[in-house]
Amino acid sequence: MPTRTDKNKIKWTNPANQNPEITIDDFKAMVKESEKSPFLSMTQYKRNRKEWRKKLLKDKK
Repeated sequence: MPTRTDKNKIKWTNPANQNPEITIDDFKAMVKESEKSPFLSMTQYKRNRKEWRKKLLKDKK
């Protein structure tokens, strides 16, 4: 079933200000799409951040 927002880009960082209003189907579609994205564990995130900081500080010198 098509929704009113099928063709409109939804800004999920601030969904309350959207017009027309976001439907339940829009939200379900966003969750399904998000679940397809690659997963990054907290350990890997911290490791990446630490490497990024080292590189950033090294480049600033």
